[in-house]
Amino acid sequence: MRRLAATVAGLIAATGGVGDLGGLEPAGPGSSIRCSVEAVTLERPAYMVVNAVVRDNRLLLPDYTSGLREIDLGSGADRRSVLPMGTKRGQVSGPQTLGCGDGRCVVLGDRYFWIYYTEGFELIDEVMADRTGAGGQPLVFADRMVVAGVANPQVTGGGVAFLFVQYDDGSVVPLQEYPATMPVPEIAKRIHFCGPTAGGVERLAGGGWLFVDPRTYGVFVFDRTDRLVRAWRGANPRFVAPNFAAYEPVHDASGREYHSRWNLAQPQVKRPVALTDDLVGFVIGIPDGELRQRHELDVYRLDGTPVAIGVELPGVAGGRVIVADAGPGRLVVVGQSSWEPGSPTTAWKVTIEGLDS
Repeated sequence: MRRLAATVAGLIAATGGVGDLGGLEPAGPGSSIRCSVEAVTLERPAYMVVNAVVRDNRLLLPDYTSGLREIDLGSGADRRSVLPMGTKRGQVSGPQTLGCGDGRCVVLGDRYFWIYYTEGFELIDEVMADRTGAGGQPLVFADRMVVAGVANPQVTGGGVAFLFVQYDDGSVVPLQEYPATMPVPEIAKRIHFCGPTAGGVERLAGGGWLFVDPRTYGVFVFDRTDRLVRAWRGANPRFVAPNFAAYEPVHDASGREYHSRWNLAQPQVKRPVALTDDLVGFVIGIPDGELRQRHELDVYRLDGTPVAIGVELPGVAGGRVIVADAGPGRLVVVGQSSWEPGSPTTAWKVTIEGLDS
């Protein structure tokens, strides 16, 4: 499997490269889908929404200052806090990232370890995370994770990877990297953008998965052996590439607001959602006033054929919005009203009509 994954770089080159999809044509728009939304306000706001897992009527929310919260998705009330929990080397109390799949969950927290648990959050193992990190929500498989984030050249053997496979022993196979000629400050800008609220990975039926690059709205489909099998570009006419030239990272107390102001002025393609075996949805954040975005849904077949473009998600708006891992065929969006930490937090349960038409 690792040898097959390592061939991906050549396949990407054949389709036009990681930063430019070359001659791939955008899919055209469609209009057969409609969405209705049920909003559930969390009784206790999150410090900062990063990602979330939904199983049945439970929302698992890694909340850096409050542990891993289990929230009733019907009422918005907290059921319990799963973390802090003991690990081999101490405790993790500030979870930042959560991924679940194949009977286990992985937490990346304040101690910079990938910590593996059963679905009941009994400790399995932990692996040092000093050279890899997650920007978005990782896909957890039985023997590995697929991560959209950052992998250091010390573990990739090449450049800085932004999409990679990480095996349970900590070894890494890079799938997509920033160009070797790109200056470090430019890489930093892209790392800042390709975080929890933009881009990501989703599992598909049959063990495959896909990745959406939020810089280009490029969609890359992989099979169960992590081999790239298809690539195409989304077609939402309101999507434009991020204006990196207008952004200079600020590293003082004003940095969070400055970053949020720039970030929310860019259209954001969120983490993908597998709606059926052959349909995938992408929530798009559209700038809508100062420090605020509204959201709409694009639906495509896995070959890039459009089903619907720009379907309104009524009332889904805010200053920090992510798409939860809610399992196949289910769309749950979680967000905060403002970019500021601790702002009111809402889970929107989306019903999609017309998928079979």
